Amino acid sequence: MIGNILNKTIYIVVSLAVVIAGAYITYNWQHSKVNTLNSKINQLNSQVSGLNTQIVDLTNQLKNSCQTSNNAVDNIINCAGYSYTSLKGVKILVFTPAKDAKVSSPLAVVGEVPGNWSFEANFPIRLFDSAGKEIAGGPAHVLGDWMTTNLVPFSAQLTYSSSPTGTGMLVLYNDNPSGLTQNADSLSIPIKF
Repeated sequence: MIGNILNKTIYIVVSLAVVIAGAYITYNWQHSKVNTLNSKINQLNSQVSGLNTQIVDLTNQLKNSCQTSNNAVDNIINCAGYSYTSLKGVKILVFTPAKDAKVSSPLAVVGEVPGNWSFEANFPIRLFDSAGKEIAGGPAHVLGDWMTTNLVPFSAQLTYSSSPTGTGMLVLYNDNPSGLTQNADSLSIPIKF
């Protein structure tokens, strides 16, 4: 009898030890995987930050290379980009694509908008064909202070698999989290496919 109780106790202790060891090994393995993923995320964030810095630098170089001697943004020559006015009178610069430019996928869109045209550093951008059908859409990313009224560089990339022809429209929308029509604003740029 004592032998059976002792055997059962040993069996229970060994089983608990195996379960605890398995849980410990699983925890350490998962913790190691999480640390590896966090490291990869940090590397990607660093690369994105570096790319954003390069885009800001290139935007500033383009802007500065085409300004007149008084350095007023209103006097930028079209060699760097086009100055547009949104439906509500907001000044926006677009370096690429140019008005009536022929575009293809992936379409890079780079320019400057007032930071507060975005919400949490993003605003929507869409590409339409001549019939008004949306071909591609996504967020444009503001690469600076998104709460300022000053112009801040932005970039976006639109990818699409269709093969539209003729003309189309690239539309930049201010981010309007309220959804109220009176807060909506947009800028349309004609393009070609």
